[in-house]
Amino acid sequence: MKKNSKLHNILSVVVGSAPSLRGRAGGEAVLSFVLLLSTLFLQSCLKDQEDVFDKSSSLRMQEVLDKTKAALTGNENGWGLDYYPNRELTYGGIAYAIQFKGTEATVYSQDAEKGETSLYKLTNDDGPILSFDTYNSLMHAYATPSPDEYEAKDGDFEFIIMDVQNDLITLKGKRSGVMMYMHRLNLPANEYIDAVKKIGEKMQSGKYAFVINGDSILTRRVNNVFKFTDPETGETIDMPFITTTSGFEFKDTVNVMGKSVTGFSYSENGIWSNPTDNSVALVALPQPLTEFLTTANWFFKASSISEKAMTYFNQAKDGSAAEGEDIVYMILGPNDILDYSGKFAFSFVSGKYAGSLHIEPDILTDDIITLYFAGTAEGDGVWYYNNANYNYIIGVLTGPKGFSYTLTADDPKQPTWIKMVRTDDPEIYFTVYKEQIARPFDN
Repeated sequence: MKKNSKLHNILSVVVGSAPSLRGRAGGEAVLSFVLLLSTLFLQSCLKDQEDVFDKSSSLRMQEVLDKTKAALTGNENGWGLDYYPNRELTYGGIAYAIQFKGTEATVYSQDAEKGETSLYKLTNDDGPILSFDTYNSLMHAYATPSPDEYEAKDGDFEFIIMDVQNDLITLKGKRSGVMMYMHRLNLPANEYIDAVKKIGEKMQSGKYAFVINGDSILTRRVNNVFKFTDPETGETIDMPFITTTSGFEFKDTVNVMGKSVTGFSYSENGIWSNPTDNSVALVALPQPLTEFLTTANWFFKASSISEKAMTYFNQAKDGSAAEGEDIVYMILGPNDILDYSGKFAFSFVSGKYAGSLHIEPDILTDDIITLYFAGTAEGDGVWYYNNANYNYIIGVLTGPKGFSYTLTADDPKQPTWIKMVRTDDPEIYFTVYKEQIARPFDN
């Protein structure tokens, strides 16, 4: 109850006069008067509270849960969820679609081939909660810990219900605190996800440019985040987005060189305009395999390294084992993934240690590249090169004078893997992957 200043003043006056009263009766009289005033004002406060809250908190909570249940199960097509699994928005947004029936939820994701059914519940946990509390590999993909990610990817599977409208439900990740939205679907959930995937494929590219007032400015895409460097200020702007059935939609409106950008709508002509300002557009640019290789991080796994090349990699494996360590990651590309300088390198994590051995790439054609050892390193790269046989990996990758490779891939527009075959010895080859591969010697 809010403190009543008037009551406080009256009690101060009454109690303040008590020492001048003599005898027990006087004290009882003061106490009776104080109790009488307290009762009167308490009744007044309670009456005020009843006027403001005509229902108990538990009843109001249940009404929110009932309203949410009715909304979720009331649409047979289901609900789209714009899911942002990380409080730093590192991954951008992932499109989900969920059909609710009884206590079951069938979840679809743009990253999965088929849906998966599990249980959900609506409950009270210091607020109304939508919880997918039984394991679902799609719903828990960013929330399940592993030996290499004990905090998972900071994803949510429990959501605080912030607001419920007929066509829109506002949620907040219980763990991440990220605001997310569910929107009523007008086509079945699986068809919605299929439509999202098709748009995503059509707008996929390894290289993009923003066109602003006729000027073209290169931008990078990392996961579902565009990274744009403002040429006027030099500031790098992160633009997390999600793929919809009509294009890319930014999580929040972004200011780009004085323009308010909300996203980009797909069109067949390859120039995708900002819905609110046609002077801003996104264009996909062709990118050769050699550029894909040198501008992204690619992960090794033993099963995709030729037998002849493995004799060199096994030397490093044994070198780490001699230190009581397993090799956790082996990476080819800009070593910014380990918070180093971003120079192209062979990078690694061995046990609790990490390092990079810098490599200078020389692009010869769209699909032929030569790699040279730069002779420099970061982190614990020098130590592992000199003491744990990592010089053998450099030996097979670059040799003392450089080795050239012919590149092939699964998808020239957006490869998920690139095969590198040595031009001087086709029995030496590696396939590197865009997907993060932990414990490469176990894969």
